[in-house]
Amino acid sequence: MIAETFAETVRRHGDPRRPSLTSRIATVVVAVGIVASSLYALMADDPYRGLAQETALAAVAQDVFSVAVAAVLLLLMRRTSARAHLARLGLLAFVAYSYATYLTGVPMNRIFLVYVVLVMVSGAAFLHGLLRLRPSAWPRIASRRLERGTGWMLVVVAVLFAGLWLSVLLPFALGGAAPSPAGPGGVAYPVYILDLVVVLPCIAAVGVLLLRQRPIAGPLATVALIKIVTLFAALWAGVVAGLVEDGHVTLHADAAPSLLLLVASVALVGGWLRSLSPDENTYVRPTLWG
Repeated sequence: MIAETFAETVRRHGDPRRPSLTSRIATVVVAVGIVASSLYALMADDPYRGLAQETALAAVAQDVFSVAVAAVLLLLMRRTSARAHLARLGLLAFVAYSYATYLTGVPMNRIFLVYVVLVMVSGAAFLHGLLRLRPSAWPRIASRRLERGTGWMLVVVAVLFAGLWLSVLLPFALGGAAPSPAGPGGVAYPVYILDLVVVLPCIAAVGVLLLRQRPIAGPLATVALIKIVTLFAALWAGVVAGLVEDGHVTLHADAAPSLLLLVASVALVGGWLRSLSPDENTYVRPTLWG
């Protein structure tokens, strides 16, 4: 019955596992946008004017790292496996998050509209791919230790980073000194906004789903972990660039937790990709458009 249903789906809608034309176009647009913004950062006289030299250097390092992400997205564009689908989602989440920080945390430059397109297209492609996941095609993994361990780690990470941000925001709200770091001109640091409003609640929700033993939590956790790995790898690329450039970097309160989280997430991503055993025929729903 499953085989017949899948054959009927392919006949009527095409192979749902193959990225649609719209998805492939979105991937190309994202890749071109990343390359364009990175070339601007490398070639313009002062692409990140108004930012401290160290922060601007870290932004350029992240731009270079993002080019590598764009290359991987292009390599995955025609892959039809379930694991490739999850990897694409994790990388798209990284792109949307990273360039959302540029939209709100960097003084407006000539490539601003490219940032807008990158956030809009990568965010839409991420949500579309996420909503296409078919929960019934992702059975729970055999390793309860991996499931529970990842669940508790994600919950603790969400609480830890929320605590870090609130430790500088609450004193300010109660009359203390302005939080540091801050955005240009004293506006809110974009990471505070994105993390407290979107990212940390979602990370905590995925952790709770794992602890409640929901089958779809496994693929969601894999996407979240890939996003975490790419984000913190990009941040530490900036640290390395600063050390190479002038031998000095300023590490903030999240430095040690982010390094530990990077190492742990790399190990967990490998564990989940080895453990997931989805139905390769039906792991996603048919796309709504070609």
